Amino acid sequence: MEFDPAALPPNAMYKLLISSVVPRPIAWVSSVDRAGVRNLAPFSYFMAITDDPPTIAFSSSFRGAGPDGKKDTLRNIEDTGEFVVNVVDDDLAAQMNVTSGEYPPEVDEFEVAALAVAPGTRVGVPRVASAPITLECRLDRLVSVGRATLVLGRIVYVHVRDGLYDAATGRLDMHRLRPVGRLAGNLYTHVHDIFEMKRPNPDYRG
Repeated sequence: MEFDPAALPPNAMYKLLISSVVPRPIAWVSSVDRAGVRNLAPFSYFMAITDDPPTIAFSSSFRGAGPDGKKDTLRNIEDTGEFVVNVVDDDLAAQMNVTSGEYPPEVDEFEVAALAVAPGTRVGVPRVASAPITLECRLDRLVSVGRATLVLGRIVYVHVRDGLYDAATGRLDMHRLRPVGRLAGNLYTHVHDIFEMKRPNPDYRG
């Protein structure tokens, strides 16, 4: 089969795209509004951009409840310039799913999902206390792409759960991390079946 994106009916390209780019990591983004109300929501258009300077990006589509169509997360980041990306593991998957609901701006998703909260170290945004990894970020820039906004954040502080970091290699233990990936529709995946392939380059530093 072949598809011309310009000829597809509404929502069809979205379904094809999220079924093709899989599995996707989940950016569980915490933020606060000007009044200090906490917000927590997952985004699966998410990736690392570069390590120097350490920068990540996620995309927020315009389908929020506000009059401007912006999601609370995007509006909060525009107002404060700060956010935290919390990594989702097996134990947090169900609570992450709870926070994916459409809630009014005054609702605190940390409370809805019964999540313990920890303060940020370099930013004034709370983080999920039990998350295996949290990345405190300051806004680098916003890029408008169609009906979405690409949020680029500079990582200013990292929290890693004890027992995940291997000082000898400088890497995190993927077998202990057990992250959750996003597929399509209502489907997710566990990262349990891990295999190794050595790079042809003997100087590979990853």
